Amino acid sequence: MCLLTYIPYANGGFVVTSNRDEHINRKRALAPKRLKVADKELICPVDPVSKGTWIGTSSCYTVVLLNGGLEKHIATPPYKMSRGQVVLECIKYNKPIEFYEQFDFSGFEPFTLVIFYNNQQSPILEIVWTGTEKIKTEIDNTQTRIWSSSTLYNREARQKREAWFTDFLTENKDEISADDLLELHHCGGSTDKENGFLMARENGIRTVSMTQIELKENTKMIQYNDLVQGISKSYRIY
Repeated sequence: MCLLTYIPYANGGFVVTSNRDEHINRKRALAPKRLKVADKELICPVDPVSKGTWIGTSSCYTVVLLNGGLEKHIATPPYKMSRGQVVLECIKYNKPIEFYEQFDFSGFEPFTLVIFYNNQQSPILEIVWTGTEKIKTEIDNTQTRIWSSSTLYNREARQKREAWFTDFLTENKDEISADDLLELHHCGGSTDKENGFLMARENGIRTVSMTQIELKENTKMIQYNDLVQGISKSYRIY
């Protein structure tokens, strides 16, 4: 929910990789499982506090949530529902654009939701909720992309992360593998403990897990790395 990268494959498909930054005392999330959401099936890790998730994939699209909107905000609880429920709410809709148009965003803490279509026939859809305004952006799905949470990373830190990502792409001009991306998410900006991809701050907030979803050659895989427990699990969805 705090770092997201997207790499499209030249022959179709893509890989998205997400780092989750949380306080070390928060209850450990459960490894990916199949959830029934209305009449849809979602495969996702589950946060035991919110009963929701920050990343999930269905038969139609993959959805990732990052905390915060355009810039860091001041929290003003109580909120109507945890942001961990937003991915579940989005999946209920047949089309993500219907979620954007019809869902009531009021009462939610700011977030950024990024939606990748499995068939890649549509652009990536980014929905930002600032707390007062919803913003929809369509993004070219043939281009690489990185996102960082505005709640933990200010503009300067986000620019640093973009530079590390660009350096990685420059150094790896051939097709990048899913394993290459996991390595990047472990090592990017490793000398900067505050803002590196694998971060650890003195206040107890650190990168606690990585989740990767890869769609390639009609095969979809999800890998989940629990960095606190040192456990890695990989699942073939189809």
